[in-house]
Amino acid sequence: MIDGINIELTDLDFNLWEKHPELKFAVLVDEDSGTKLGSRKASYKGLDFIIEPRGKAKIKGSIHKFFNDGAHNANRFTYDNFQEAVKRLSEFGVNPQTALLRGFEIGLNLDTTATKIDNNTFLDSILYCRGVERSDMEINGKAGYGYAYKSTNAKYKFYNKSEQSTTQVQLLRIETKFTRMRAVENYGMISLADLLDRTKLAKLIADKYLKFIDETIYFEWDQIKTSRRLPAKYKSKFKDLRNPNWWIKDQRSNTNRQRNKEQLEKLIKTYAKRDIKSILKGLISLELSAFTRTKNCYEYTEFEPLKKWNCLEKNAQKDVTDTPRIVRCDNHDQREGKEKKKYCLTCGKEITHQKSDSKYCNDQRKCRDKAYNLKVSEKRQAKRSQKEKEIINLIKDLGNEFNLIRTTNPNRKKRKGVPTRKTSVIATIGGKKRYYHGADARFFLNEFDKRTKTELLTQCPDDTRLEHAQ
Repeated sequence: MIDGINIELTDLDFNLWEKHPELKFAVLVDEDSGTKLGSRKASYKGLDFIIEPRGKAKIKGSIHKFFNDGAHNANRFTYDNFQEAVKRLSEFGVNPQTALLRGFEIGLNLDTTATKIDNNTFLDSILYCRGVERSDMEINGKAGYGYAYKSTNAKYKFYNKSEQSTTQVQLLRIETKFTRMRAVENYGMISLADLLDRTKLAKLIADKYLKFIDETIYFEWDQIKTSRRLPAKYKSKFKDLRNPNWWIKDQRSNTNRQRNKEQLEKLIKTYAKRDIKSILKGLISLELSAFTRTKNCYEYTEFEPLKKWNCLEKNAQKDVTDTPRIVRCDNHDQREGKEKKKYCLTCGKEITHQKSDSKYCNDQRKCRDKAYNLKVSEKRQAKRSQKEKEIINLIKDLGNEFNLIRTTNPNRKKRKGVPTRKTSVIATIGGKKRYYHGADARFFLNEFDKRTKTELLTQCPDDTRLEHAQ
């Protein structure tokens, strides 16, 4: 169950590591620059022993693989096995009471051979997990064998373990990796000894591992390919419920998301030939019972909450209250505090309840239109300013020479119902002509008048061309 660990040793005698015959330390080097980083690392049976320049000592890696003498971590790793692996670490000066946790993983290897369901089918059935977009995992340099859902404090993984370990048994790995310890601070997980506490570990597994699996939404596409067999009232809604993008983009409340999840699961149980989530939970229950079993085939009474996890009567209820377990997004589950409030950028009204990408309130689109018009106005003003700078520089280069065609008086005021004649200016530079029309031409003429001061433009008929007097 416990696999990857990252611990920091506070009271280590470094001579113990440096004199250990199995630890061969080498200085870490930056791959890009080739400069030495100062830290020293020795790898041994799946674990990395690191000595940092500031006097810190860390151990990172798979304690499951360490228990198997560095061979693999694809078999079952029980609580008894974990205890024995921690005892072996005492050879390297590890005291569980003082070894501080900086990160760790909990997960199960599920044997899916008996289900006759391909592992990719399990992976592709995941519609929603923690409200974050999934990313492909690369296994042995290949993508498509697993998915990861990275949140602020943890990473949730579903991947094909048999592909990674090249075993003949079909193994599906479901794992929770805690990247920040504030995700488990309420469970008293501070040192390595806390992971050995059965009561703390059982509560952690139930809340941070099993709960996320229960909240994850699964849908096997081949079981309900079309909505033809569904009642008419569910057909339009079903198209959204089976779409993974719909669950991510739509920032609805937790209660509303739970209602939609229950509706989808009800349709699956009624109209699908099999429920892949129930099959998955059955596999997990079998592994949990094996994890808590002792060498004498007795189960620990301290892990009683794990035995009742897949009980249909009590699985959907929390302790003490009858409130159903609600599907939540990551920001609610990972103890990052309350959701940050958002306010309309125009009027300042609170819009926390709207979609995550909302910037303005939905009050008859007034604020959105006002902000849009302001942006358009700013763009036009910026474009006009750039054009005016170009004209001013052009007048300086040309001096007093330019051509004027079909011009009107630039100072003429517009009159309602009277069409305004178009003002155009042609400037010739190096044999190439530049054309300015409308407001740009009028600005051109006004700026030229300011420059000359003593010369005036002469109004001419529409069909003639005038040259400015030199």
